[in-house]
Amino acid sequence: MKSDIQEIIEKGENERVELHGPRTNVPTLARTVCGMLNQQGGVVIVGVLENGQVVGIDDSKMLVDELHECIATDFSPLPLVSAASHEVNGKQVIVVDVPPGADKPYSVNRTIFVRVGKQTLKADASQTSSIVQKAASQFDRWECEPLPGFEIVDCDSKELIDARAEIVDAGRLGVNVPIDSLDLLRRLHLSRSGQLTNAAAVMFARDPLDWSPNLAIRIVSFSTEKMGDIANDSLIHGPAVQCLRNAISTIQQRTGYTGRFLRSELERKDTPAYALYALREGLVNAITHRDYTAVGGQIRVEIYKDRLSIQNPGRLPEGWKPADLKNKHGSVPFNPDIARIFYLRGLMEQLGIGTQKLVAECKALKAASPKWDASQNMVTLTLFAAPEPEAKINLNERQEQFLTSIEVGKPYKSRDYAALTGVVDRQARRELVELVMLGLLLRTGSGPATVYERTDKQL
Repeated sequence: MKSDIQEIIEKGENERVELHGPRTNVPTLARTVCGMLNQQGGVVIVGVLENGQVVGIDDSKMLVDELHECIATDFSPLPLVSAASHEVNGKQVIVVDVPPGADKPYSVNRTIFVRVGKQTLKADASQTSSIVQKAASQFDRWECEPLPGFEIVDCDSKELIDARAEIVDAGRLGVNVPIDSLDLLRRLHLSRSGQLTNAAAVMFARDPLDWSPNLAIRIVSFSTEKMGDIANDSLIHGPAVQCLRNAISTIQQRTGYTGRFLRSELERKDTPAYALYALREGLVNAITHRDYTAVGGQIRVEIYKDRLSIQNPGRLPEGWKPADLKNKHGSVPFNPDIARIFYLRGLMEQLGIGTQKLVAECKALKAASPKWDASQNMVTLTLFAAPEPEAKINLNERQEQFLTSIEVGKPYKSRDYAALTGVVDRQARRELVELVMLGLLLRTGSGPATVYERTDKQL
């Protein structure tokens, strides 16, 4: 089966696709990326000749690191662009995903580039003016608006320290990551005209609820299959990444695990009811794509016995359908400043493939395929719980002998087991406990009054 990358290569170059051989350099790639940012976005693949022949690239990691460094230091403003190595026909290639820029015009080393057909050209005065006019005609995003009164002292200092450490580890912001917190926020484009933005409050405020009642995740558990009696209701709030992690922890505690006994083992082997990656990807998408201007628009997680839903106020990009999310697709985050930080901290996959991996992770747990719905200014992801695996029962000869010789509903004591099987009473109690754990016996009473009865569970 062909991969999405192979299909892109076979279709050849166009305004949104460019192929580069292994000898290309970072300045050339940077110009192409800049041109795509200023147009409709696209994909750059390195390690493929212009005729479509996949030749690979020897040190893909080094080139990826150099490109990340260039994007972090030479581009203005800082774009949301991802680069990663992939294997195609047994060779390593680099795929650079470039979404349409949200803050046009973009420049690299103070030069603006555009895509014209298959070419990347330096923008002339007319083209630059056109890009600027189109950008000016768009409404300002809520996330990049200055938040009056919100200052560095209102930020969670530990969260800023943790964010910097994760950004350095991920290596997607180059090597010179600012140590000073205010400098870091400026580098992340969370400070505009000397004032911290709404996005800064979402990501780093000690308590974002102090600045907006929408900045929280509500997790509601229902005791019935349909919306009815509420068994549990929690409001998770704090800096966005902390909020994400606390929400995942709460969901896992409430949904529990499926479990089974492996053959020849009595220890229960537990599997999460929901794939950790699926929970993370679903919540990250909700945080980065939601409409923060919606009145009363908190992210809401509803938990039922066999499924859960993640709902966020907002809509899919124009022309997209829910089914498109299961396939390789471009990334058009509603809040690119917020999305950029999740990507830089290693909490987002390469752009456009996160939902595909989400589907694969659910399949690996043998859960039903996730579903997306977009209606009434709400995007909903439904995840289904993994099925309860069947217990694999493996008994020793004494246990099998006892079970085949007793009557259902009649009480037996450990001395009866010992007399029948020839073991000491202590061993008899241990092997009876194993049968109770497997659901084959029911134990009642305590101490000398403990008795065991055969259940209707079949071997």
